[in-house]
Amino acid sequence: MKRFVFILLSSVFVLGVVNAKETVASLKKKQRQAKANIELTNKLLKENERSQKNHERNIVLLKQKINEREKLIGAMKDEVTLLDSSLSTLTTERIALEEDLERQKAEYARSLYHGYFHRSRSQTALFVLSSESVTQAMRRGRYVQQYSDYRKRQAERVRNLTDSLTQKETQLAQVKKEKEQTLTGKQIETEKLQKNQAHREQLVKDLSVKGKELKERLARQQAQANALNKQIDKMIAEEIARAERERKAKEERMRKAAAAKKGTAAKSSSSQSSTTSKPSTPAKTSSLAADEELVQGGFERNKGRMPWPVNGVITGQFGIHPHPVLDHVTVNNKGIYIQGAAGSDACAIYDGEVTQIFAIPGNNNAIIVKHGNYRSVYANVTSQYVKVGDKVKAKQKLGKIYVDTERGNETVLYLMLYRGTELQNPELWLTKK
Repeated sequence: MKRFVFILLSSVFVLGVVNAKETVASLKKKQRQAKANIELTNKLLKENERSQKNHERNIVLLKQKINEREKLIGAMKDEVTLLDSSLSTLTTERIALEEDLERQKAEYARSLYHGYFHRSRSQTALFVLSSESVTQAMRRGRYVQQYSDYRKRQAERVRNLTDSLTQKETQLAQVKKEKEQTLTGKQIETEKLQKNQAHREQLVKDLSVKGKELKERLARQQAQANALNKQIDKMIAEEIARAERERKAKEERMRKAAAAKKGTAAKSSSSQSSTTSKPSTPAKTSSLAADEELVQGGFERNKGRMPWPVNGVITGQFGIHPHPVLDHVTVNNKGIYIQGAAGSDACAIYDGEVTQIFAIPGNNNAIIVKHGNYRSVYANVTSQYVKVGDKVKAKQKLGKIYVDTERGNETVLYLMLYRGTELQNPELWLTKK
């Protein structure tokens, strides 16, 4: 019974350690992603340091860096908790193995002593040959063989328990080492986080004295953004209206063709006037073609899993947000701003068709890609690699993102997303970093 309980507890412990290892693996993955995001942010910050005009953007990037470092520290903290749990489980397993090993050793020692004592009083052969009948001799032979096999199994059990105990000690040492490394890394990241926070606070303090200048710049930027948004809204509304007119015209042509066909059929069947027929029901029509509906369905199913249009950091989120420096001032973004490395390209977030490419004063060019009833807009693009009417695939390069040499080679893509004429938050559709 005790052995059964031990085996059951061991199984539970092993499952617990396996699950903990799987969770630790997922936490390690989160840590790697956070470190990659921090590395990318550091690269963008270094590019911005070349310019004295990018302090606002640096504050935003530092905020993103702080967020990623907090995620990293949180994942490390969770990992330490899981490693502590693993250590506790492994320690309990080791104690149970040690106790079981001592019991098995004692039993094996007793069996060896019994075997030796038995041999000293009578030899095995004599024990068998002294049987009163053949049947008794066979039973005694089987007993001797079974007893010998039992001792062999005991010896094998002792060896297996010894090996298991050695493995458990190795596992304990590895987990302890991993915990120490994680704690050291957590301490280092915490110190870096404190430096990042102090740096950001200093930048905010330095820029706060330039409140008037910042407000004027913000007003200009907001005016440009409003002009861009207004133009894009207008063009998309016109595009949708044009598609609707084309759909209705197509329906009208189909209706006339059906009426003409019905008239011809009526003349040919005039001799069968006694036969009644059901009135035809007009077929339901959609504003989208079958292939467009297919694209739209795939687009909707991939919400939260779409590739980023550029490998970068979001420096301007969708919607209304407090200004990073100015108190009681908000910014209202109709899309998201993603800063990438100088020389980056804008890539399609999903399969679709390029419907428009147009210039925007102060914002370079914009490209609209249609995905069924959805449209993604890529603004602040210079040279284009596609033309109107092109079918594009997800991750396909659309054009080069503008590099602002006066602002330390700042490279920012403005991404917008529409469902019909309704704005969507693009960040919710992109894969999580």
